[in-house]
Amino acid sequence: MKKLAIILSVVAAMTMIFSACTTYEEGPGFTILTPEARIKGTWNQTTFLVNDEDQNNSIISEFTINSDGTGTQRVMFGDLDGGTEDIEWQFNDDKTLLQFREPGDDSWDEMTIKRLTNKEMWLIQDTELLGTWEFRYEKE
Repeated sequence: MKKLAIILSVVAAMTMIFSACTTYEEGPGFTILTPEARIKGTWNQTTFLVNDEDQNNSIISEFTINSDGTGTQRVMFGDLDGGTEDIEWQFNDDKTLLQFREPGDDSWDEMTIKRLTNKEMWLIQDTELLGTWEFRYEKE
């Protein structure tokens, strides 16, 4: 009986520890990979939501994120291709924000990371005039 109580205590403690490990609202709850390892790669947008309503991909974006803090971004507005541009990227201190800018710019644009797995990334941008934008990506 004593062994069972010890095992149940360890399981309960592990459950509480691992459930508290999530950095992002939508997970993952636990991962061995660091955010830097998960974010590297090419990300293709699958969904664009404004105030939780699907916008049928009226804006389509693609990111390539390299481990050295560089990458590229391509944005399309409907049929209009905005082209590919170089970017610099970084996390904020607690890795809840993805910050990016064009090389040489002084200020960083920020998006809140809602989900970051090895295969999915959901980014939120709150705009003053147009509400909350959510971009969902899958890794290529």
